[in-house]
Amino acid sequence: MTGNDDVYCWPNADAILDETAAFMESMGHSMVLNDRNAFLAGLERAKIAADYQTDASVAYLAALMYDGITTRHALRDGNKRAGAIAALTFIAMNGQFLDVPETELEARLRARVAGQISIEELAAYFAENTYPDIA
Repeated sequence: MTGNDDVYCWPNADAILDETAAFMESMGHSMVLNDRNAFLAGLERAKIAADYQTDASVAYLAALMYDGITTRHALRDGNKRAGAIAALTFIAMNGQFLDVPETELEARLRARVAGQISIEELAAYFAENTYPDIA
């Protein structure tokens, strides 16, 4: 293991949940966390992978994070939203931004959940559309 905490910046679980709750409230929904441990496991999936795959890209780790959160169904509703918020936050925290139309991103994320694209294909999509943040 490499101890990846000094290589990447990782989003805080409570911050992701708070952001998800706020986003859902803005749409007239409430967020219900059914299984905190499942949510944490989904968020940690990328961290664990980074420990063993020292050449893993930010895009690949973001795709793993998205998939880890969405497939564990820790929330009653909003798993895809929470996964997207976590993945995009991770990308931004690591000095990059994803430049894609919102509808296109939503279609790709839904395709991953439906099993129409692989984690590697989602990671490639992120990589092709991610740029260094020059701000």
